[in-house]
Amino acid sequence: MSVAFLRKVVLLSLYAALAVSVSLFANEATSPWVIVILLMIGFVCWSFIEYGLHRFIFHYEAHSAFGKRFVYLVHIQHHDNPESKKKTSAILFLTGPISVAYWLMTWFITGSWVSALYLFLGMATGYFCYVWLHFQCHHGKSRLRVLRYLKKYHLLHHYQTPELRFGVTSPLCDLIFR
Repeated sequence: MSVAFLRKVVLLSLYAALAVSVSLFANEATSPWVIVILLMIGFVCWSFIEYGLHRFIFHYEAHSAFGKRFVYLVHIQHHDNPESKKKTSAILFLTGPISVAYWLMTWFITGSWVSALYLFLGMATGYFCYVWLHFQCHHGKSRLRVLRYLKKYHLLHHYQTPELRFGVTSPLCDLIFR
């Protein structure tokens, strides 16, 4: 297990501890079933965020020098060198603002800090699964059939059809938004 992976697990654990702590001390009574549903919704939200970013931002045909440089730094360099172990996940200056925007949006929609935290925790879990899975797609060997399928699916995006197959953790969004 790498140090970078352990750092991500620690960060996810901190998010989880924060969500549990806030829910324990908040004046809101949240049932375990509601918590599970919120976590699942947050997890599914990550698939849509991942797809939207990958399709509409990471593969955006920028015209300005700044736009071209931005797109290159956040994603195209990964396509130029897909075997690099350093460029398989989104960088902090991009994930930070997206995370804050997601949390604020869920807080605005639900009107509850506690619900927003559980939705955020589900989304963060989806993100960390994406980071792990994306790394596995490029550098791992799996015995699991589903992981071998996702690896093949993703590598087809890199080597044959970069204008298709934007979902890394799931091809579901690719099927929905053809």
